[in-house]
Amino acid sequence: MPASPEREKALSLFVDRITDNPSLQNNLNLINDAAGLKSFVDGIDSSITGMALIPLEQATSPPKITVDSGILEANIPWRLLRCPGGPLVLQMICSKVNFALWIESC
Repeated sequence: MPASPEREKALSLFVDRITDNPSLQNNLNLINDAAGLKSFVDGIDSSITGMALIPLEQATSPPKITVDSGILEANIPWRLLRCPGGPLVLQMICSKVNFALWIESC
């Protein structure tokens, strides 16, 4: 069961916060492992508890339902996807890693 729409707004706010801060975008491009990703995400919004490094093929495959997408100034493509029957997922493609974030439901 997906998290509530109110809780899922954290993913859009995460993108907004990074969009307005080139330093955070540069830090994203320096992340090279899951521990670094967790530390970065926790520093932005600790309510985002679901995260995984994903292969480029997954990060670039055609989505079923795109909610929003864009490219940050530091050349970081991102997209918010709705998984059929599942959670809203934020995917980003950075210089060293690609990842997915979501809000885990109780």
